[in-house]
Amino acid sequence: MPCVLWWGRGDRNYSRNRTIARLFVELGWENEYFHPIASELGLFQAYLARLRKPDLVWVPCFRQRDMFSAVYFARNWGVPLVCDPLTSAYQKETYERRKFAPGSWRALRRRRWESRLFHAADRVVLENAAYADFVNKEMGIPKEKLGILYNGADTRLFTPLPSPGEGPPFTVGFVGSFQPSMGTDVIVKAAGLSRDLPCRWVLIGEGDDKPEAQRLARDLPNVEFSGWVPYEALPQHMAGMHVLLGIFGTTLKTDFVIPNKIFEAMAVARPLITQKASSYNDNIGSSDVIGWVPRGDPGALAGKVRSWIDEPAALIPRGEATRRLFDDYFGDRPMKAMLSGILSDVMKR
Repeated sequence: MPCVLWWGRGDRNYSRNRTIARLFVELGWENEYFHPIASELGLFQAYLARLRKPDLVWVPCFRQRDMFSAVYFARNWGVPLVCDPLTSAYQKETYERRKFAPGSWRALRRRRWESRLFHAADRVVLENAAYADFVNKEMGIPKEKLGILYNGADTRLFTPLPSPGEGPPFTVGFVGSFQPSMGTDVIVKAAGLSRDLPCRWVLIGEGDDKPEAQRLARDLPNVEFSGWVPYEALPQHMAGMHVLLGIFGTTLKTDFVIPNKIFEAMAVARPLITQKASSYNDNIGSSDVIGWVPRGDPGALAGKVRSWIDEPAALIPRGEATRRLFDDYFGDRPMKAMLSGILSDVMKR
């Protein structure tokens, strides 16, 4: 049985990591983990740990800081290394958090740092073709070094669940973090344009933008907020919604990511409304099952919700069609095929 060594301070229970680890097992691999007490001590701690030589080193989501020690040991062992960053630190800090101004020396230094790490990997895995294009153009990583692996969902947990009924009343739900890319302000403004509808808008989660969303909703009786709920309880909360919402922000990131909430909403078989983006060009972008709306447009979102709940009998069939779309593009079968292709290619090289 081949062995993959997950290297670094990644969270095993993070949804993407958990899904990929399960797919490794189903493909006949054994998962082992090296979790240093600090990224800076990874090299020293790995020597002390006397690690068994694996067949592949895998650096999981957000762990670019662990790449130095991972690359060193992978090269000494003579085994390939795959980096699965999910999010570029340069992109996040420059275009999302606005920590560095685009084109500034700090941003360029961050880009050079991350580019060197990606070049050192045998394969850099991104969540869709649009993100791979960004990394190719911004950091100069050759296309042949880039792989695509969607996020998918934990299909043992996120399964089709009984509908809350045709309604009214209806529940429109958002589950996620309150950050700029999510566009929670757009959701609240859309709710304000829909006060005449027999529905409530429920936003579940936490984040920096939540106070602003609550301020916007101060005089809206049809908007409710909830804090984080346990991950295992998310499917039940999502199943209580007639319509689920994706993201509606206008930051650069929103054009080339597909958040976990998209996959999970599709997996529980609920109608889904989200904004059109380049990240869907290589998968579900041409499907009319999804309620596509323009970026940052509360009027378009309100109009889509209104048109859907005006035909309540169509909501359940639309949810079922959404799940079928998930199975075709993001379910276990296509995900396993994508990971198998990446492993086959990188092991041959």
